[in-house]
Amino acid sequence: MQMPELDEGQRVLAARVTAMLEGLGPADDHSAALPALREFTRDRLVLGDVLGDYLHLVMAGSQAETISHWPVLELLRSAGADEERAAAKAAWLRTGDVTPPR
Repeated sequence: MQMPELDEGQRVLAARVTAMLEGLGPADDHSAALPALREFTRDRLVLGDVLGDYLHLVMAGSQAETISHWPVLELLRSAGADEERAAAKAAWLRTGDVTPPR
């Protein structure tokens, strides 16, 4: 399976979004971070790519990890992440010997 590609600018944005999400820490609700996330990008493909990374972590992780990532999944979805892109990225990660960025 071929990795879904982003252009260089989109890869930079995806890395920034991932770094922002990692800085949120544990919480039951990250909805207050939605405006900050939208300041980084509203690009649905970028958001979907990051969502795919987190979907893969949820599918490959333990129940505790799944629960801890749930607020991030909801935040990315509420920001408009492209679900098809997310599914393609998660599937690509699942079929390869690849570790998604954290």
